[in-house]
Amino acid sequence: MQFNVLFLLALLLPWQRATAQGVGNWSMTTQGLPVYQYMGQLPARAIDKEGKDAMLPDDPYFLLGNYRLTLFTHASGIYQLLTGERAWARINGTAQPNYGWNEASLVSNGQKTLLTGLKSVGAKPGTQKAFGVGFARYRYQLLGGLVCTRVISVKPSPKINTGNPAFVITVMLENTGSKPQKVTYSERMLVNYVLNSTQFTDPQKRPLLYKSKATVDPGQQLALAEIGYDANTLLAIPGKEARYTYDVSPPAVFMSAKSAGNKQSKAMLSAVQDTLATSLNTTLKRGETKTFNIVIGIADRKNFAATQMQVDDLFINAELSNPTEGLFAQQWKARLPDLAAEKDDVLRREMLWNAHMVEASATYSDYYKETFIPQGTVYAYHFGDNISNRDHLQAALPACYTNPELAKSAIRYVIMHSEADGEIKRGDAGFGYSPPSLYKESDEQLYFFNTLAEYLLITKDYQFLNEKVAYYPAEDRKTDALLNVVKKYFIYLRDEIGTGPSGLVKMLNSDWSDSFFHEYSPNRYSWSAESHLNSAMVLAIFPKLIDALRLSGNPDAAALITALETYRMAIEQVFMKDLGNRKFAARAYLNDEVRFGLDNVCIEPQGYVLQIPTLPNERKRAMYEYIKSKLLAPEKTGMRTRETPLWKNKPEGEDGGIWFSLEYPVLLGVATFDKPEAWALLKRFSFDNYARNYPNYWLGQWTAPDDLNSTLSTRAGLYAFWEPDLRRAFQGFCSHPHTWPLFCYFKLREDAGTGQHH
Repeated sequence: MQFNVLFLLALLLPWQRATAQGVGNWSMTTQGLPVYQYMGQLPARAIDKEGKDAMLPDDPYFLLGNYRLTLFTHASGIYQLLTGERAWARINGTAQPNYGWNEASLVSNGQKTLLTGLKSVGAKPGTQKAFGVGFARYRYQLLGGLVCTRVISVKPSPKINTGNPAFVITVMLENTGSKPQKVTYSERMLVNYVLNSTQFTDPQKRPLLYKSKATVDPGQQLALAEIGYDANTLLAIPGKEARYTYDVSPPAVFMSAKSAGNKQSKAMLSAVQDTLATSLNTTLKRGETKTFNIVIGIADRKNFAATQMQVDDLFINAELSNPTEGLFAQQWKARLPDLAAEKDDVLRREMLWNAHMVEASATYSDYYKETFIPQGTVYAYHFGDNISNRDHLQAALPACYTNPELAKSAIRYVIMHSEADGEIKRGDAGFGYSPPSLYKESDEQLYFFNTLAEYLLITKDYQFLNEKVAYYPAEDRKTDALLNVVKKYFIYLRDEIGTGPSGLVKMLNSDWSDSFFHEYSPNRYSWSAESHLNSAMVLAIFPKLIDALRLSGNPDAAALITALETYRMAIEQVFMKDLGNRKFAARAYLNDEVRFGLDNVCIEPQGYVLQIPTLPNERKRAMYEYIKSKLLAPEKTGMRTRETPLWKNKPEGEDGGIWFSLEYPVLLGVATFDKPEAWALLKRFSFDNYARNYPNYWLGQWTAPDDLNSTLSTRAGLYAFWEPDLRRAFQGFCSHPHTWPLFCYFKLREDAGTGQHH
């Protein structure tokens, strides 16, 4: 019976319907943008292939945001309001990690109904829950014919380093009953500033104890909470502009309410201790609908006048007369690529969804004064770390097509993590603070060369090479021409990272794999450890970089071009000799005796080997068929990292999981000799295919972490993480499952030469 009710309700939506897949279904809005209707149970529950608890987070979530705001809206109506501008923190943090506290409720006919949370009516099957581009929508059917629709909207950023860090909750109250109804709607949000880096620490033992003090302005238009702190241990607190592991200049938080022209309705704002609240009182005649807008956001400081201007700005060009698809649907459509000509429904839907994720997750850094696309998932959203810069460089790839200014800003952001000798730091935490690390990565420069080459070749913005860019730390204001930085990166790769006994590129402490050494000390092997992945990347990436530098016509690039080609030829000679007649490249040589991937196919280098322009296509085709037989069979959704685990562990994670950052380079390699197969792989790696194979797992249907377990795992299709309780881990919204397919899509369209997939 419930299914029939939901089906009939779905007929009323102004969307094109799509086939249901397990916990929900996809549709397209009237603007032609994707929207997901969640229809699964709450709390979310599923079992793995052995009948055990799948350990998915209880309350599925979707990402909204702009460059100055990150908002995760849960299926139950709870939301997490985050900032990553100074340090990653939850504004409305609660005792439960990776969660937020807010409450919406409604009183009618003398009865109070809780709308949000896993124990509310919002968790019941009768409540419609839809999540789209720039909005989340909840529709509650209540007693007495009262219908409440609650729409959360976020406005896109118009350009890099900008954006309105606020969101609007549009409340529509409709009386479909036979009698007038008095209604009181309440929206409350806790202001509890919790740094992601300390959320698993006992609140009383955190280094800084944040506290909020809320007040309401004299005109009752705004409630505003100022966040302060007390040191809870011995700390040397710096000025707010200095690099620091914690945030010593937290923002203010505000709430505002507008009754959308309903003069007989009254909005009452209040600030009780650490909670901002709005109470809306109205009377609904039979058949009448009234609309209210509640604004919640982050303010730069406690300034009522400036905050009111921020609220007013939010409503410029807002679609107030038709808020059901979000107040900013047309603005979002204008920010995303036009894929109306794409004939494949799944590709059109998923690429628009991924393009929205790029824009919604991109984050302005107040320390670096640039906007980047975080790796997300457990790095940013769980631990509060902006690592690794190789991930930020990969995430910038699709923006070269969809938003070149964003890609350019992300490239500058990475450069600003550089020392003057060409070393690129792994990342940072807190406010521009780069912590000491065990990792001395050997591939950051290679990922930089790849993204820079793609940016230059796609945008033709060759003047970028002459632009002045800054080194780390930002406050020292040391600048250099970008081309000179590229030279330093190459010199660092050639001389500091160097080559090992075989002549292959060394791996220092790590290459792509942060944990490659596992049972082997990197200190013991650092002088001799060689990476076939790094070496294959040189052979695949340097030709693009050389082409870009030649096309730039920059006379200062001549010597660099010669050095790059000399280095490439030396690596090619050694790599091809090592490859011989084998059907796949080895993984890594730690020394003459400890060698990996000689009789066990490892995916890491294969995608870049298949991209080497000098490798004959027939050789590539034969290699791919063999690699495919070892890594794609018997997989349902993607290519696992190992034919069999190297470390005799479970076939999960780096030792047998399916990693988006590794399988998509294989797709690009295949595209050099077999375009139809590359398109087929794009569909194979899609959210749509995952949903068909794992219809009861919500994670993987609209987002994913950085990897998922292969079919060889007892927890196939799920996430492997070291948290004892996986439900506490932030399992979704890694950049890779969104940015890599979007980049590959545009690369395949570009190669097709038609601008359209057939």
